[in-house]
Amino acid sequence: MRFKEIKKVLLIILFLNWLVAFAKIAIGFFSGALSIMADGLHSLFDGFSNILGLFGINIAQRPADKTHPYGYRKYEALAAMGIIFLLIIAAWELSKGIIERFISPMQPEISIFYFLILAVCILIDWLVARYEYKKGVELKSTILIADSFHTKSHLLMTAAVIAGAIFVKIGLPILDPIVAAMVVIIILKLGHEIFEEASGVLSDKVVIDNEKIEKIANEVEGVSSSHAIRSRGDENHTFLDFHICLNPGLSLDNAHNISFAVKEKIRKEFPQIQDIVIHIEPKTDEESCVCK
Repeated sequence: MRFKEIKKVLLIILFLNWLVAFAKIAIGFFSGALSIMADGLHSLFDGFSNILGLFGINIAQRPADKTHPYGYRKYEALAAMGIIFLLIIAAWELSKGIIERFISPMQPEISIFYFLILAVCILIDWLVARYEYKKGVELKSTILIADSFHTKSHLLMTAAVIAGAIFVKIGLPILDPIVAAMVVIIILKLGHEIFEEASGVLSDKVVIDNEKIEKIANEVEGVSSSHAIRSRGDENHTFLDFHICLNPGLSLDNAHNISFAVKEKIRKEFPQIQDIVIHIEPKTDEESCVCK
């Protein structure tokens, strides 16, 4: 993984997020619009998530060693879990604002100039989310993809704040908290998607379909069957181990060559696999190929 490039992307995103944050906080302060002020504070959370991502990457980039023979990649998933925590905070704060808005409707005084600044902020958020997701896929980074989802949630929140202000101005204040409630649902959905991906890595969820591995292994000449297939990691950094059954009369050299052929065939199909461990067992039943 190109960790230096990932850190460069996070630094760029951090600068843009805080640029947007300070612009919104300033608008909220001068206009008296608490919703925009809160939105600006949420943008600050975006920056904190970038810092959290940098922390995770600095640990994840460490090479495997005696104490961590599989490397430190799971720290990236842990950092992604931290972003979920920030998403929950954002959803909670917005939910409190929704309740307050139902109880005491407010009408922020926002000029056209402020609307233009917010429109530019939305454009920046959209470009940031798109850029970060694209780089996350390109660099195969879980943290960049997760953080792009967080930025998307902020983009939706800003749009909802503007829509709510417009609804209030045209005499439909009740639609403001309703739109905000929809944003909360979207934020929670994004958080659930990040949780599924990160928790799968942390809990060693199956990454590759066992049947695909079994099919590839059994196609190699000399392999009677395969079983006990286990994969873990993430889609871009996977570890695999399984058993194959061979004729007990084979020499050690021939058995090793067959095992090597199986590894090469699997690596060709799944280049993201970092390590493959194959346990060789003697075939004990001609018909069922049951292994010991």
